[in-house]
Amino acid sequence: MGPANSHRPSKRLGQNFLLDQSVASEIVSSIQPSETDTVLEPGPGHGTLTQLLREKAGKVIAVEKDPVLVRELRETFKDHSNVVIVEGDILKISPLPDFNKIVSTPPYYLSSKLALFLSKSKFDVAGIVFQKEFGERLLAEPGTKEYGRLTVSVRRRLNVEKIREILRTSFRPRPKVDSILLRLTFQETLRKLNEPLFEEIVRGVFTQRRRVLRGALLHFLTKKLGREVGRRILSEIALPDVRVYQLSIGQLEDLSIQLAPRLAGEITSKEQHNDRANGNDI
Repeated sequence: MGPANSHRPSKRLGQNFLLDQSVASEIVSSIQPSETDTVLEPGPGHGTLTQLLREKAGKVIAVEKDPVLVRELRETFKDHSNVVIVEGDILKISPLPDFNKIVSTPPYYLSSKLALFLSKSKFDVAGIVFQKEFGERLLAEPGTKEYGRLTVSVRRRLNVEKIREILRTSFRPRPKVDSILLRLTFQETLRKLNEPLFEEIVRGVFTQRRRVLRGALLHFLTKKLGREVGRRILSEIALPDVRVYQLSIGQLEDLSIQLAPRLAGEITSKEQHNDRANGNDI
């Protein structure tokens, strides 16, 4: 590999480089790369995973933000035609080259944005190393303290499977916490609903995750449409008698489906009223 010791890890970029080769092999094996696969690797660092991937995958697209590491990687893999080094931010490059699998040990500060990015991407399987505490939030079940808006947003679209925990001693510089390797695949079916509304409802009620759903939802509807309309809508729909953090993803989808036509009707009615008040009626 390249001259790993000549590069000073950047705290600003959250760089912690994987050293343990046995862990690296397990991360790569989690996606079972083959010659027919194109693997996207965000944040390749010094190329520890890239070296293993190029031996097994048909093509590797390594996206690195640090220009110093980009130069190192291009020198290291200059004789390997199946490795493409792309300089840039994985969350800002558009469009990304085509790929079907993903492997990454991303900086911890990118975890939330990367997880949501993956939930809206298209791929067959991903093997991602997250901070252990963050990974446990993705794995959380309803009713637990780790379960929240992030869990819902990601797990609605992705299956999340724990492969193994990774000790902090596997990285240089050593982070303050341990990590976890997760395998992500897409849910076989996705219920059709108003996606922006679903996200708005989840965001709204989870600001009061410990409240009983009826109270949290009334608060959300009151802010959106006023208390009187909020109370009327509540009287028209069926709600489980649980706290917000106990709601399953299916129950949140049911809630969104019940609210969609009612909110659309109220918003239209409100807009028409405003038009008449402003003298814009035809």
